[in-house]
Amino acid sequence: METIEERVARLEYYNRLTVQSINLRSYPFYSLVMEKHLTEEEVEGVLSLCDVLQQHYEVYVDRGYTQFLPLLLHFAGMLSPKLKPKATIQALLAQDLYRDLMLTLDELAQRYE
Repeated sequence: METIEERVARLEYYNRLTVQSINLRSYPFYSLVMEKHLTEEEVEGVLSLCDVLQQHYEVYVDRGYTQFLPLLLHFAGMLSPKLKPKATIQALLAQDLYRDLMLTLDELAQRYE
C-alpha cells in the first residue's frame, strides 16, 4: 500500500511534468502563483480583492472620478505578503484579468515608482 509521503511525492512529480508541458507565458499570473508558492486560499484572496476593487473602480468611473490612488493603496495594502504589487498587477494584466482596473493600477504604480 502506498504511503501518504509516496503519494504526495508522486503528485508533486506529476505537477512538475504538467507545469513543464504547458506554456506558462500564456498564464503569467498562474506562473507567479506557483513561483511564490501561494495556497489556494491565498489565490482566492487575491482574486476576491480584485473583485472588490473592480467594483469600486466601476463606481469611481461612473461617478467621473479621475483619481484612483486609493485603489492602488488598497490593493498594495491587502495583497498577500508573498506578492509584490507591481509584479502582480503586471501578471494579472498580461493574463487579461481585471483589464481596465489593472491598466489603471499599472499606470499609477509606474508613476509612483
